[in-house]
Amino acid sequence: MPSVLINKTFVKTSIASAVVALCFNANAAAQEKSKQEKKIEKITVVGATTNSEITPLELENYQANDLEDIFRHTPSVTVGGSLGIAQKIFVRGMEDSMVNVTVDGAPQTSTLFHHIGRVAIEPELLQSVEVQAGAGEATSGTGAVGGAIRFKTKSADNLLRGNEQFGGIAKASYFSNDGHKESLSLYGKLTDKVGVLASYVNVSRDNMDDGDGKEIPGTAADQTLAFIKVNAELTENQNLTLSYENRQEEGEFGKQTNWAPLASDPLFMSWGERETIVLNHAWYLNSLVNLETTIYRTESSFKRELYTWDAAIETTGFDIRNSSDLGQHTLTYGVEQKVDKVHSQSYADFGGIFDEEGTVTGVYIQDHWQLTDALLLSFGARYDAYELDHSGIEANWIQVDGVWVVETDASGAAVTTSDQFSTEKQDGVSGNIGFEYSLTESLKLSAGYAQALRGRQVADAFTVGELTPNQDLSPEEVDNTELGLVYNNGTWLFEASVYLSVINDVVFDKFKGREGVFYENIGDLETKGLELVSGYQGDNFDVIVSYSHNDVELNNTSFVWPDANDPSGYSTVNFDGIEMAAYEYGGLGNAIGDSINVNFNYHVNEQIKFGLNYNHVASLNDIEVFHRSIELGWLSELETINKPGYDLFDAYVTYEPLTNLRFDLSVQNLLDESYRSHGSVADYGHIPGYESVVGIKEPGRDIRLSVSYKF
Repeated sequence: MPSVLINKTFVKTSIASAVVALCFNANAAAQEKSKQEKKIEKITVVGATTNSEITPLELENYQANDLEDIFRHTPSVTVGGSLGIAQKIFVRGMEDSMVNVTVDGAPQTSTLFHHIGRVAIEPELLQSVEVQAGAGEATSGTGAVGGAIRFKTKSADNLLRGNEQFGGIAKASYFSNDGHKESLSLYGKLTDKVGVLASYVNVSRDNMDDGDGKEIPGTAADQTLAFIKVNAELTENQNLTLSYENRQEEGEFGKQTNWAPLASDPLFMSWGERETIVLNHAWYLNSLVNLETTIYRTESSFKRELYTWDAAIETTGFDIRNSSDLGQHTLTYGVEQKVDKVHSQSYADFGGIFDEEGTVTGVYIQDHWQLTDALLLSFGARYDAYELDHSGIEANWIQVDGVWVVETDASGAAVTTSDQFSTEKQDGVSGNIGFEYSLTESLKLSAGYAQALRGRQVADAFTVGELTPNQDLSPEEVDNTELGLVYNNGTWLFEASVYLSVINDVVFDKFKGREGVFYENIGDLETKGLELVSGYQGDNFDVIVSYSHNDVELNNTSFVWPDANDPSGYSTVNFDGIEMAAYEYGGLGNAIGDSINVNFNYHVNEQIKFGLNYNHVASLNDIEVFHRSIELGWLSELETINKPGYDLFDAYVTYEPLTNLRFDLSVQNLLDESYRSHGSVADYGHIPGYESVVGIKEPGRDIRLSVSYKF
C-alpha cells in the first residue's frame, strides 16, 4: 500500500477512496480540462470513500506473485488460500462470486469448481487494480451486489520512456519458499500511432512450508502466461486496443483443492487455463460524444484427473457507453450484455454432458451534477434482465457385482436421460444517489445509497449436472449505504467511513441430499462496518495507519430441524446473526477479524528505497456452524470453530544503481508466523467426522530476490 510521493501531494492508494486526487478534486477536473484532452474524466461519488486502488509500484516493491500478494495490504479485501489456483477473494467478507470482476472490461464470471478460485491474474501484467467495496453507481456493471474489482493491464505506452521507440524488460526472481519466476517483455512503436507489448511469464513453485517449518502438500504448481496487446491511435481523438491473454496452471492438488490434504491423502493432477480477448475502442469527439466500447470473450477451463472431469465457461459480451458534458451535468449512459455458457462432461467414460447458458442485458445512466462549487451530486439508475437455459444428458448408473457402472443397451450404447428447463426472466431497476460536499479545501463529506439487482447465475460447472430447478427463485436485491469524511491537505490524511449493505433474498446453491443442488433464497446477507485511516507524508517518506471492522452475517433465515416434540418429527427454526463460514456458505461469505495495518515507505535517495508493513488480524472465536448439516440429518447439534488471530510483518528494499537496472529484495511474513488466513476454510479438525475439513495454512517466511534489466 505504499503511497506515491509526488511533490507533497499525498496520493493514498490501496487503502484509499478510489483515486483520491480525482474524486476529491472533481471541481477542478471538470473546469480545467486541457484542450488537447477531450476525454471526460471519470468521477466516483456513491461509495467512493471506501474504494481503493493498487498501483504497479506496490506490486513491484513486494514482488507480488498471486492474488494474496496483490491485495495483501488492502483492508477491505482478504484472500484465502496459499495455493494460487484455489485462492478466493473476499470483499468486506463477501466472496468474489458476489463481485463484478473484470480484466480490461472483460468479466470473469461463474465458478468452475467450488473448491478453486474463479479469478486468475498475473500481477506482472497489471497497470492498476481498482476495488469498489459494496454496490455503487449505475456504471459498476451487471450483478455488482458486493462491489467490483477492475484489473487493468499495461500497454506499450506505459513502459516506453521519453522518446523511446522500442524497449524490453528481462526479469528473474527467486523465492526461498519456494520457487522461481522468469519474465520477458518486449514493447515498442510499430509506427508513430501503433504500439505493441508482448510478455511471457513462467512461474515454478515447489511445496511451500508454513510458519512451523512443515511442508504444505499439494501446493506445488507451474504457471505460464502469454500476453500481447496492440494499441493504436486511429485519429487525433480515437484509440483502439486489442489484447490477448493466455494463462495456464497445473499441478498435483488435493481432492478438495482449498483444503489441506492429510499426509496419507492422494494428490490428483489438475490443469487450469484462462484465455481472454478484449477489444477496446474510445472516441473522444467533443463534450457530448465520449464514446467507449468494449467487446470481449473469455474462456476458462479446469480439468482433473480425479473423476476424469472436464469443465469450461465461455463468457462473451459488450459494453457501449457515452459520456456527455451538459453545463453542470456530466451524464454517462450505455448498454451492456453478457452471455455465460457453462459446459461440463467426463473426458473418459461417458457420464453425462451438461450445459447452462445465462444472458444478462443492462441499460444504465449516471449523472454527476456540480450544483455549487462545493457540492457535487450523483444519481443514476440501471435496468437489468436475466435469462437462463439448462440442458443435460445424464448416464444411468447401475450396480454390477458391487461396482457402479454406466448402463448400456443391447448395442453397447450408454442409456441416458435428458433434462431441460429455463428460468423465468428476472429483471428490475436499481437506483443510487449520493453527494460530496467540500466543507473546506481539504475536508470533504460524502454519503451514498445504492441498489443493485442480480438474477440467477450459471451454475458451478462441477455441480451443474446435479441441479433441481426452482421456479420460485427470486432475484437478489441489495441496499448499500455509506457515509465518509476525508481530510487531505497533501501532507496529513484522515479518513473515516461507515457502511451497511444488505443483500435481500440472497441466493445460495444449497445441497439438499438426495434432491441434489437447489438454488434457493435463504435470507438476507448483511455486511456492516467501519474503516479508519490516518497518514502523513514527508519529503522522502510516508506512513499510513488503517483500521477495518466488518461483520458479515446471515439474517432472516430458517432451517427445518428434527424435533421429537412435533407430531411431524420436524420444526422450522428461525435465525438471525449467523456468522459466515466458507465451508458451509461457499460462494457467499467468510467472517474476517478486525484488522490494523501500518505501512511505512522511505526514499533514501534516487537509487534506494525501503518499506515495512505490519498487519494485525484479530481472532474470531466460538463461531457456530452446521446449521445446514442438522437440517440434512448429518449432525444432531451445533458445533463451534475458532479463527486465531495473527500478526504479519513484510519488508522490501529496492536498489536502482542504473536507470535500466533494478534489484528487489522483499520478505513476506518476516517473523515466520504460522497462521491460516481468515479468508480460508477454517479448522474443523477437532470435530469428529470432520478431521479433513481444514483450510490450507499460509506460507511461512518467504525471502524474494529479483533482478530486472531494461533495454
